Amino acid sequence: MRCTNCQQCHGGAKAGKSCPHCGSSSGFLVVSTVESPTDLQREVAIANMPESLRDEMRKKMPKAVEIVESPSAGQLFSAIKAASIDDILSLERLEIQLRSRGIHISAIDVAEEAISQGLLLKQNDSEYILLQ
Repeated sequence: MRCTNCQQCHGGAKAGKSCPHCGSSSGFLVVSTVESPTDLQREVAIANMPESLRDEMRKKMPKAVEIVESPSAGQLFSAIKAASIDDILSLERLEIQLRSRGIHISAIDVAEEAISQGLLLKQNDSEYILLQ
């Protein structure tokens, strides 16, 4: 929403009583609607920058990562392979790969399941050997 007084944008489910930027209660215009908090943050940031920069920044700003509610075994194995260096998997790298793919399962849970499936062998508390 854009404040009709200060022209700054902010996000929310509905128009508040006053602008969080200037405190005015003169009114708001809906600039855009989005589906997620991540998209909202991106749109507010773009709407508050100079108009001459908006198109360029829209291209440069990363799109939101779609959340994967029920990742397939293939998606999990792909994350494991991408996080492995010379067939050594660290939990830290696996966590990064999972999050970058929108998978919100802990790295340790993924590693433990991969061990039970015969894909990994535990080397120590934070590293595993990729067997496939």
